[in-house]
Amino acid sequence: MRSSSSTPHSDGLPGTPGPVILDTLTLMGQFRLGVVIFDTELRVVCANAAAERPGAGIPATGWAGRRLGEVLPHIDAGPVEQSLRRVLATGEPVTDLAVSSRADGDPSGERFWSCVQFRIGGPDDKPAGVAHMMREVTERARSQHRLTLAGEASARIGTTLDTTRTAEELLEVTIPRLADAGAVDLLATVIKGDRLAQHEHDQKMRLRRAAVKWPTDRPPRPAYLRHAWIETDPARLYHQRLVAGWPVYLPAFGAMTTEQIRELDSGAGLNRMMAARRAGVHSLMTVPLIARGIIMGVVVLYRLGGSEPFTPADLSLARDLISRAAVSLDNARLYTRERGTALALQRSLLPRRIPEVPGLQLACRYVPAEATAEVGGDWFDVIPLPDDRCALTVGDVTGHDMSAASLMGQLRTATRTLATFDHLTPSEILTRLNLIATDLTSDETSATCVYAVHDPRTGDWDIARAGHPLPAIARPGHKTAFPDLPSGLPLGTGLGDGKYQTTRLHVPPGSTLVLYTDGLIEDPATCISAGMTHLACTLTTLTTRPVTQACDTLLATLAPNPADDIAILMART
Repeated sequence: MRSSSSTPHSDGLPGTPGPVILDTLTLMGQFRLGVVIFDTELRVVCANAAAERPGAGIPATGWAGRRLGEVLPHIDAGPVEQSLRRVLATGEPVTDLAVSSRADGDPSGERFWSCVQFRIGGPDDKPAGVAHMMREVTERARSQHRLTLAGEASARIGTTLDTTRTAEELLEVTIPRLADAGAVDLLATVIKGDRLAQHEHDQKMRLRRAAVKWPTDRPPRPAYLRHAWIETDPARLYHQRLVAGWPVYLPAFGAMTTEQIRELDSGAGLNRMMAARRAGVHSLMTVPLIARGIIMGVVVLYRLGGSEPFTPADLSLARDLISRAAVSLDNARLYTRERGTALALQRSLLPRRIPEVPGLQLACRYVPAEATAEVGGDWFDVIPLPDDRCALTVGDVTGHDMSAASLMGQLRTATRTLATFDHLTPSEILTRLNLIATDLTSDETSATCVYAVHDPRTGDWDIARAGHPLPAIARPGHKTAFPDLPSGLPLGTGLGDGKYQTTRLHVPPGSTLVLYTDGLIEDPATCISAGMTHLACTLTTLTTRPVTQACDTLLATLAPNPADDIAILMART
């Protein structure tokens, strides 16, 4: 094939464009499809006006004889020409080549094109050139990117009900897909799980930096991280837009003067922005975190040197993504609030402190399950009795809800009341508790309990249990033992006689009796016997430690992240 300066051909073969090619260009131009014809040396023969849309350096009428990179400088010409050469060599057309462009000063940002390429045959079926057609698919590509990012956000944001972790997950999704660096600042009420309230324009907002993410090779300066808490200035633009729920969009942040930045914010907020700019930030946008119409905080996103400035399309994507994340953050806030309320209720139903009793060193622990905001039904108690004796009890109501907590409180109160009748044995107390529980519970609810009375004069324990796990007895120099005690039926079974039996055990001085609920030994991945073996092995190593320390070590070893509530009552003779 001759170059574009060759003699025209009336049959429309490469050279100066013939009537067939001109008619084709005219037709394609009506469909806004960019068409470029190349010779075998990949020099432009002709092009229609629509081919200029990716950002031409010169009009299409002046493209003849030039290479693609010369006429469309904003497109990466290398992969396009590589594909054209392959089409020329093989004759196999390309039907969907993805190409992007970004013209200088174009506020719309990066644009995307779907290209078709096919070989043009000349005389004797020899390759005479190649055609390259471009169709803009920017909106489709952006929509696909938005959907992909939204899907990833749904899967990765809100995996826990922890506000700080949710903020970190938001940054992990947005960086580096949307920004180079970023931070999440949350209101104090969100972090504490308090009730949200609408802020007035003249009311300061107190924010804490909950999460920060920067490239590992370009960490921010200490000044950016120094201020754990900041208060917005109601007189500054940053506060006003935040309270109104509007973003702050500064694509040319790096070119702003210090005075212009000072108009945005003051104090710690100003220091942070100046520190960010010194770290290389040249483009910035902040997007409020809004859930159910209430401001919860703000997300700050940055572009660093080497990246293009933010565009309105980037801002739109950020607002969509952050609005989704705000729902997860609000769920975490509500969980924090509900969990705090539940724990306060639970602890109000348990002993505020345990009394000192003769002959025993006592320690107790209550640990709520990490996976639920609801209250549980585990309880423990130490009840002083006449003649320096005392009763120890640990129980567990099924379920995690207000009914379980209510029943737990009633059973604990009933146990203390029955203990005042000093003539009752442990089995008789459980029998009466069973009758009380039957009147209070539904068919789906029951409770387990172990009741033990210690006599310091003899060192004996009288123990009975109602479907509860076996107590453990640990002695220095001996293996931990689980005494063989009749099980009895859980409380609330509806049977008048739960067939509870009292067993008397003599426990030598220095021994440790451990009462506990099943959350300490149950693991979904193992059987209950494995949990009891683990408990026994651990207790054997703790016989010489103070009981309070032994309690903590036991919990840390057996249940570092409890899936169920745990109550422990440890008594050393």
